Amino acid sequence: MANEKRQLRFGVVGLGRMGQRRVKLVQEHGETTLVAVADVDTTKARETGEQNGCAWYQDEAALVARDDIDVVFVSTPNKHHEATVVGALSNGKHVFCEKPLASTLDEALRMLAAMRLGTTLKVGANLRFFPNVRKAKVFMQEGRIGQPLFLRAWIGHQGWNLDGAWYGDPEVAGGGTYLDNGVHVFDLVRWYLGEPVSCIGTMQRMMKLKNNVEDNGFGIFEMASGAVAYVQSSWTEWAGYMYLELYGTEGFLRIDNRGSASSLLFGDRSGKEEPIDYSKIPPASFQWEFYDYVKSVLTGVTPEPTGLDGLRAMQMAFAAYESSASGRKSFLADLTGASKGIDAQTEARASSTLGID
Repeated sequence: MANEKRQLRFGVVGLGRMGQRRVKLVQEHGETTLVAVADVDTTKARETGEQNGCAWYQDEAALVARDDIDVVFVSTPNKHHEATVVGALSNGKHVFCEKPLASTLDEALRMLAAMRLGTTLKVGANLRFFPNVRKAKVFMQEGRIGQPLFLRAWIGHQGWNLDGAWYGDPEVAGGGTYLDNGVHVFDLVRWYLGEPVSCIGTMQRMMKLKNNVEDNGFGIFEMASGAVAYVQSSWTEWAGYMYLELYGTEGFLRIDNRGSASSLLFGDRSGKEEPIDYSKIPPASFQWEFYDYVKSVLTGVTPEPTGLDGLRAMQMAFAAYESSASGRKSFLADLTGASKGIDAQTEARASSTLGID
């Protein structure tokens, strides 16, 4: 029928906490259909498939090869992102990949290089869809704070159960809290301030948990614009979750998402302050991000943040890692692993909704 809406058909690979959340989002949206799920745990795959009336697989390759899937959600541990993303892109699918994009920079580059004509790669970044975060972006675009001067931010939680968890294993995760939580803020740093050029960082294992990754990370980033960003990420942030201040030549913004708070404070140099309270709005950033994603794909708009944005956020984490290890300032232009940078063709492919053959 002429008025019938197109259904965007999804497959979900990885059925842990985030994968189950993605399954629920697909099932609840009016313009999406869940076609298949996959997980290495056969019992989990079968139970999820049967509960949701869709096909299920233990082998993800069978899922990404299906002709009746438009988009693949990748919700596996970081080290396994590359194989699924490359397989899905090579089969002409759009991909929505959880953050961080990968466990190493070279993995991320190979994922971007796998993009083909008509495919897109998005990385998860639900913080962009916090109402106070988005309103702050509007204030900046309106010039309310003038030229940005510096940003201070911290993000974190209590670490949950790190002992024995895959995200505490450096071989699987690629890093600790600075790669896990920090990429959320790094994405916002670039969204607000543009590109970083250098970093002084230090990583700490303060709680001495049974893993070899940092539970606290600290970094000072110099931006191409001349602004400076300070970012701390923590797994000992008992009160959680995120706080960000941004100061400019004409005023400031304070984004507060600690505990049950959700607010934005705008102030100018005269002392005038304009508070906005969002705490009465039920938290729904994952849902809003998904709505935006579906609309983007159905209308042919590049979903944001892109895979390239995901790589850039990873570069910020790895710049801090390198600086902490060397005791010196690190430069992001030197940092993309053995590949030593991202070539023009890969960057164009990663930034375009059409890609490059």
